[in-house]
Amino acid sequence: MKKLFVLVLVLSLMAFTPALAQDFPARSIETQVGYAAGGASDIIARIVAEYMSKELGQPVVVQNYAGAGGEIAYTGVATAKKDGYTLGYINAPATMSLPLNRKVNYTMDDFEFIGNVIYHENLVVVSPDGPYKTFDDLYKAVSENPGTITVGNSGAYADDHLASLKMQHETGLTFVDTMFQGTAPSLVALMGNHIDSVVCNVADIVQKEKDGQVVVLATMGGERNPLFPNAPTLTELGYDVVMGNYTTLAAPKGTPEEALTILRDALEKACTSDQYMQAAGVEANLPIQFYNAEDIAARYAAANEALVKLWADLALPTP
Repeated sequence: MKKLFVLVLVLSLMAFTPALAQDFPARSIETQVGYAAGGASDIIARIVAEYMSKELGQPVVVQNYAGAGGEIAYTGVATAKKDGYTLGYINAPATMSLPLNRKVNYTMDDFEFIGNVIYHENLVVVSPDGPYKTFDDLYKAVSENPGTITVGNSGAYADDHLASLKMQHETGLTFVDTMFQGTAPSLVALMGNHIDSVVCNVADIVQKEKDGQVVVLATMGGERNPLFPNAPTLTELGYDVVMGNYTTLAAPKGTPEEALTILRDALEKACTSDQYMQAAGVEANLPIQFYNAEDIAARYAAANEALVKLWADLALPTP
């Protein structure tokens, strides 16, 4: 009788426990993007969604929640229902820099990594019509005219602004940091000769560089980027500046492990398929770089350590 009672109890519990491993996903999945449609983050999210949908057998729908430097989407993901149906893209360093600068409603501990889809280093670009043909030209101009040469970026403490601050700290130069609501308007200002230079990401200017609209003076990667073989790294030039941006798919902390495993497998299969690499890497000119959850967690830890040091070195404002 006791064995029968136990069996009935187990069966009853199973009846009220979702068969997640078998049924997930049973409906569409939302992925949140903290930036406006048309930018690199949005474009890669939509390409990933297309190929993840094929792996999961359910639609993956991209929703844009632009504003507050990505904070709206970051918070949306961190506080979403923990069922695997709401995901979102976070970034290093942007997602980590906001809590250092102001009070926000999330911490990095609120996320589970699914996998990374893009990594691109920061760049220093100028107009082809301007007087700067090399980074040395720009360096000389800023050295001789401190506080007068402008450098555009996509907003306070975004990755390219932090890269600009790091560059100035290591080189001893003083630019006038010019804030824009995104990289696109900063590049418009550059091409209109309203500012002198821009610090941005690879994906922002690949096509513009090919079309002769901008010139890359230097990159902030660990080695030369084959897309810009004539542009030296700042490290080559003697400055300890390695800065870039990770774009990473994440879920809320506490999402069931079964769902995370399914999502991670689907993302890896999607991002390593020939069709995806053609669509994202070749046709969209995006700097695709897949890292699994374990690999990207280690990279975020290292990036956070470097960011905290940068914050202290530059005495940047804290909440």
